[in-house]
Amino acid sequence: MKPESGKKVAVLGLKDTGYLSTLYLRDKGYQVFASDVSGQEEIQSNVLKLKKLGVDAECGEHSFDKILDADWVLISPGIPPQSAIYQALRAAGKPIYSEIEVASWFSPARTVVAVTGSCGKTTTATLIAKTLELAGRPAVLCGNIGNPWIGELSKLTSETVVVLEVSSFQLMHCTGFAPSLGLLLNVYPNHMDWHADMREYAEAKLNLFRYMKAADVMICRKSEETAIFPDFKTKARRVYLDADASADPTEAALLCAADALGCPRKFVREALDGFQGIEHRLEKFAEWNSVSFVNDSKATTPASLLWALGKYPDKSVVLIAGGKAKSKDFGDLKAFIRQKVKCAVLIGAARDMIKRSWEGAAEIVEAADLDEACNAAIARAGAGDVVLLSPACASFDMFKNYQERGKLFKEIILRTLKNKGQTLKEESPCRS
Repeated sequence: MKPESGKKVAVLGLKDTGYLSTLYLRDKGYQVFASDVSGQEEIQSNVLKLKKLGVDAECGEHSFDKILDADWVLISPGIPPQSAIYQALRAAGKPIYSEIEVASWFSPARTVVAVTGSCGKTTTATLIAKTLELAGRPAVLCGNIGNPWIGELSKLTSETVVVLEVSSFQLMHCTGFAPSLGLLLNVYPNHMDWHADMREYAEAKLNLFRYMKAADVMICRKSEETAIFPDFKTKARRVYLDADASADPTEAALLCAADALGCPRKFVREALDGFQGIEHRLEKFAEWNSVSFVNDSKATTPASLLWALGKYPDKSVVLIAGGKAKSKDFGDLKAFIRQKVKCAVLIGAARDMIKRSWEGAAEIVEAADLDEACNAAIARAGAGDVVLLSPACASFDMFKNYQERGKLFKEIILRTLKNKGQTLKEESPCRS
């Protein structure tokens, strides 16, 4: 809930979300202190721009005294509860909010659709926005998908439908955010490096519905409600997307959302038929000798890898995985690896742990870098197979971010195949 008083704000984390939040709050008359412990070039640039505007900002450290002097804090999802600054804020009893919560205080839009889940939320949110666009309703897609809601506020009217992708990190620090329509696509063990346990993770996801009113709609899986949150209370009307077990889960979610928004179902089909995919999310970008090449670099958790593998036939996947592990749940995937994967090529800091977890489930090859991994994967793929980069890990041990990892993967594959001098079919580029 919006504080009744308190104009001194600390904004922690100064990538796009924190930077845009600082600008917005400054323009609203708040006294902002902006801080980021990172000294990355992007952060330094944002700090310099803020200082030129007269904002007190720093990077490379957190000045605890200035931060703890704030009335409340807007915190980046990149700052985990285990961090020293987070623990200090909790000990001091400071109110902590996410950008999603703060943006909701100021948004003029009457209709907000929020999508969360362990996997599939980017695709689903994108397709909901497209469905609304086809139906002639103004919609803005934002949130965890890449453009912060707070940076879009000036473009919104009461008639705009805001479509948000929201993460558990953002929802954990929501204390009043209540979308008109909320979708919880699925709940798998995820982000256990950030959350204390599965219970905390699920509770954060349920913040999507916790503050809803009777006129609002909660969409979830009945099976997960029964297994994970049977006693959860909300005033919202509940709709279950697994009512038809045979339906494609993405289509089921879209149909439920369209019905709740009063949007004719024909526009769902148009959106699906015209969908070219999302860059770095199950993005098929090439085909060579009847082998498909798919970039799923955005899959940074075991749950996302599980979701990706379910899209392909048994024993057809030559998988490239690894990086900086965000959890230790790789052993839970072993049966699925045995079923779907003919060879796993492992890279990055987590490769030894993943190898131990999957030993005996499929052929395992270790590679020193992505270039070596791509060559090993091409050599082991046959007609009808798919070479899939779905790392199940963060990228930060080897790359700037998952986007850089995905782009390099595509570049290496395309260059290598062209050098082989055989027919290469490049797919249409995805919309970012």
